[in-house]
Amino acid sequence: MAHSAVLCTCLLFVLLAFGHAKTFSRSRSSSSEEHNNIIKDSSLKDAVDHLAEGIEDVIQTMLNMMEQQLQGHEDNILGRLDEIDEKINDIQQCSCSKRFRVFYAADGRYTLNFEQAKQKCIDNGAKIATVNQLEAAYSFGMDQCNFGWLSDGTVRYPITMPRVGCGEGPPGVRSLGTQDKSKTYDVYCFKKPN
Repeated sequence: MAHSAVLCTCLLFVLLAFGHAKTFSRSRSSSSEEHNNIIKDSSLKDAVDHLAEGIEDVIQTMLNMMEQQLQGHEDNILGRLDEIDEKINDIQQCSCSKRFRVFYAADGRYTLNFEQAKQKCIDNGAKIATVNQLEAAYSFGMDQCNFGWLSDGTVRYPITMPRVGCGEGPPGVRSLGTQDKSKTYDVYCFKKPN
């Protein structure tokens, strides 16, 4: 903002000085002093031209800096929009809205291998949930302190309120990563209501 004010002031000075030089040279009568005035006017014009070139360089530099700043802001905004699009896509694929839901299922604690986990979901009229579906459910407040299978063969659980006995760390979807499919855990299922 301060640069703009300085720039405007400089431009105004240049325009006024250049206009004054033209008016000055036109208003002089033909006399012996006219030759001296022309020399002075020429020097003034050279000074104004030199100043104008300097101001033009400053303006170009400022425009380049502003363009770089705008590009940085644009990149930041586009990155944020991509994040928002990913979240919307996750919610549309899953969500814990009225049309879809993710739920936890078990036969006792940690008794289902991967194939049994898939069957448990089928028995409940659902499919084994994806990572995106569980993350969307977590974003809607799902809190379950039990590891469960997901469709990609990973074992995870959503925790919104960390507490004793539920592992350490901040809220989030916690993961044991990809597991041997013969190991036993519980399962997270995804069901679309009738």
